[in-house]
Amino acid sequence: MEIILLIIILALVAQVVYLQFTSQNRINQLQESHHKGLSALAREMQKAIATQTKDMQTSQAEQARIMQENMHHFLRHMGESTEKIRFSVDDKLHQLQNSNERKLDQMRQVVNEKLEKTLETRLQQSFATVSTQLENVNKGLGEMKSVAQSVGSLSRILSGTKSRGILGEVQLGQIIEDMLPSQLYDKEVPTFKGSTNRVEYAVKLPGLEDGHHVYLPVDSKFPLETYERLLDSYETGDTEAVDTARKALYSRIKAFAKDVRTKYVSPPETTHFAVVFLPTEGLYAEAVRDAAFFDGLRQDGIIIAGPSTFSAMLNSLQMGFKTLQIQKGAADIEKVLGAVKKEFGNFEDVLTKAHKRITDVGTDIEKLVGTRTRAINRSLRDVQVYTGDDGPRMLGLGDDTSKHLTDE
Repeated sequence: MEIILLIIILALVAQVVYLQFTSQNRINQLQESHHKGLSALAREMQKAIATQTKDMQTSQAEQARIMQENMHHFLRHMGESTEKIRFSVDDKLHQLQNSNERKLDQMRQVVNEKLEKTLETRLQQSFATVSTQLENVNKGLGEMKSVAQSVGSLSRILSGTKSRGILGEVQLGQIIEDMLPSQLYDKEVPTFKGSTNRVEYAVKLPGLEDGHHVYLPVDSKFPLETYERLLDSYETGDTEAVDTARKALYSRIKAFAKDVRTKYVSPPETTHFAVVFLPTEGLYAEAVRDAAFFDGLRQDGIIIAGPSTFSAMLNSLQMGFKTLQIQKGAADIEKVLGAVKKEFGNFEDVLTKAHKRITDVGTDIEKLVGTRTRAINRSLRDVQVYTGDDGPRMLGLGDDTSKHLTDE
């Protein structure tokens, strides 16, 4: 039995060895066949690639030849088109040049014609203007004669004291009306109660009490004759005559000052001084030449003022009025701020009390929301929640209240 098993095993081993040998030969044959197939495939592929490469080279050469021929044809066509365009442009430029030359000739003719007409018109206008000016010169000469006659007439008119006073008053009124608003001065008024004398102008100055004012009397004086004698003395160069004429002028001005002070100055309804207005700057310069004379008039309550000096005085008064208004406004503002401060203190007290009340109410609400709500929830803990939609209606709250609570 063992021999049989041994024989069978040997037979199986021999069969396995035969199968391995047979399989190895088959594998070798397959590998050799596969290698031959791959070699043949490689040769075929090389042949195909060589053929395709040759065909592509031929096709590319043909395409290059066709493209070269097309390029030559295109360049030849472009050259012909460019030549035609150049001829056309040259022709157009020539036509445009000829047209511009014709238009320039026409414009030159028009400009020459307009220049000739303008020059002719300007010359005619210049001759007409010169003729008109010559006529105006002739008229001016005639008017100069009339002016000379008028100056003589004016001199005769001013020889009257009343006429000179009116001239000075007009000049004074013009300065005051230009510098001050109408509510700050009066015209032709008695400066104090019981007086029948009316000053030409009285400037209103603020009084000690609100709504009251104090008058500053202003009167114009024009000692023309005395001033003319002084000017004549200057022209002759006679020193004694100049001194005599100046003393006469000072005496005349001093008499005017005394008259103004007596008639119009009466404190406390007026200021302690008045202003004597001299209508010309030259007359004012002579009046203030002597400082002692000027200071003496000032100590007597009279201020001498010329047109420029009086304008500066009014300007200073106007600035003072504005300063007083500003101070008064500042005082009013201070009062208002004081009242606001007082009311703000009252408001702060009210606000503090309101804050305390709101704090107390908040504390009570917090107690209700915390302690009482928790107590009610504990009492209703075992009660089942009613889910019906008619719950608010059963409690008398209505549908709108339920919807509002839901939205919240």
